[in-house]
Amino acid sequence: MKVVVVGAGGLGSLVGGELARGGHEVVLVARGEHRRALEASGLSVRSPTGDYRVHPRCVATADAAGAVDVAILAVKAYSLDSVVEQTAAVAREGAVVLPLLNGVDTAERLQAGGVPGDRLVHGVAYLTAFRTAPGEIRRQGTHGRILVGPVVEDEAVDDRAGPLRRVRELFEPSSIEAVVSKDIQRELWEKMAVVCSLSVLCCLADAPIGDIRGHAFGADLQARAIAEVLAVGRGRGVSLHHASEAAVGATLDGFPEGFFPSVLHDLRAGGRTEMDALAGSLARMGREVGVETPLLDAATLEVALREARHADGGTG
Repeated sequence: MKVVVVGAGGLGSLVGGELARGGHEVVLVARGEHRRALEASGLSVRSPTGDYRVHPRCVATADAAGAVDVAILAVKAYSLDSVVEQTAAVAREGAVVLPLLNGVDTAERLQAGGVPGDRLVHGVAYLTAFRTAPGEIRRQGTHGRILVGPVVEDEAVDDRAGPLRRVRELFEPSSIEAVVSKDIQRELWEKMAVVCSLSVLCCLADAPIGDIRGHAFGADLQARAIAEVLAVGRGRGVSLHHASEAAVGATLDGFPEGFFPSVLHDLRAGGRTEMDALAGSLARMGREVGVETPLLDAATLEVALREARHADGGTG
């Protein structure tokens, strides 16, 4: 298939690299030094499963890629609005759109921007990679799974001819497994609980998850962060059984001692983070449905103040 990946950061470059390695025609939407490095030397992927180099084509916008079978969105959540128009353009030309952003309202935002719902597939990515230099990314861990599900509610999850089948087939020759979920809304919220809880805990402590686990208060704070996220989901009408807390907690417990999320990586690098799109958005949703979110509030404030200091030239 021909695939365009919008957002050539760590996740987008990794997905694009794995698909190119599997034989698909991959086009990356990239810019700046990263694009120049990609065009000069290709994409270098350093991975526990084996290093490799691929040579995807680069463009400035998704619609510049021409007709594609699938458009994968891997931009930061705060950048979604800037790519909605180009995404809608490729969807109108027949592309299936698979967003792999952090957040629970991505499909709603894309549809509001003109992307047809019957061209959209919900996506939940369990992959981690960081861009370490222009043209180079490092995959963290060997996990590689994407959960997908229909956006149109009456579309069968065992769809044999539509968007879900296209996405499943796309990933078949790669090391990334695409699995159709029978309850994608629950999966979206459980993934949000994983990412948001990690971000909240690690950014408040400015430490990897192992350091937090090692503190006497660590387990309790982790449980509280998870509970806040899922309480907001329940307040918004999502069916989240109490087993979800245990499932999210088990996922967090499985991360290596030295693991920390991309939000802390970006914060330490002095860049903009997704914290407001994660904890901040949930805190605002919580206020709408009457759910208190003290840990999410605290982390949103802490990171916002550090981002502001970085923007003013400070180092704190």
